[in-house]
Amino acid sequence: MARLSKTIWLLIFIATGSLADDSSKQALELLQRSELLMRSSGTQAEYRIDIVRPEWQRTMTFRSHDDRDNKRFRMEILSPRKTKGTVFLKIDNILSMYLPKLRRQINISPAMMQDPWMGSDFNNQDLLDTDAMIDGHTHQIIDRQGEGEMAIYTIQSIPEPEATVTWKKLVRKIRGDGVPLEMAYHCRKQVKRLMVFDQIAEMGGRVIPTRWTMQPDDGEGKRTVITLESIQFDLALDSQLFTPMQAK
Repeated sequence: MARLSKTIWLLIFIATGSLADDSSKQALELLQRSELLMRSSGTQAEYRIDIVRPEWQRTMTFRSHDDRDNKRFRMEILSPRKTKGTVFLKIDNILSMYLPKLRRQINISPAMMQDPWMGSDFNNQDLLDTDAMIDGHTHQIIDRQGEGEMAIYTIQSIPEPEATVTWKKLVRKIRGDGVPLEMAYHCRKQVKRLMVFDQIAEMGGRVIPTRWTMQPDDGEGKRTVITLESIQFDLALDSQLFTPMQAK
């Protein structure tokens, strides 16, 4: 009888482990599908950013170039006039800022990574973490609603000890077709920031969310809204784009 009981528990353990492996594999596949939907080997986008505060509101426009394969990212301010031409450049894990009035490129130090980016609810670290949302984490599906491509999966991602990220946990909601819907940044035991993706529409030949809203936890009336105005995928990007002094 004791031997039979041990056998049953062993089978349960094996089955549970197999289910966990399947969940982890499916979670990773969904996350990769979402990344392939939103990014490409070469992506150019233009968008508006509205920084909203109870006392004021600021609007900026940007153009970005994402060279995913070579881990390079460039973002140039188009307006307002005061900051036009400022370029943020990420190459691997180095983030720099080019100031056109000074004709000078400045590396952003590790001590400045948690500073608000351009006064928004994003920080400088977010520009580096584009490639860290999947790698260096263990992923698990913790909930599913619906079936097929319109099913909504909730995926929990825990960073591995050596991962250089600031969050303790990411909880994301993704549709079965890869469309992201929500991402919650957990620090310790609470949600520190919440990003909501909506206004799903066809743009650049793909069905994607065209508005992303970052909501911090430190007060009402604060948010940063990114609205996509145009996007092109699978472009051959000129390497000179990633040399700020040669940017036009």
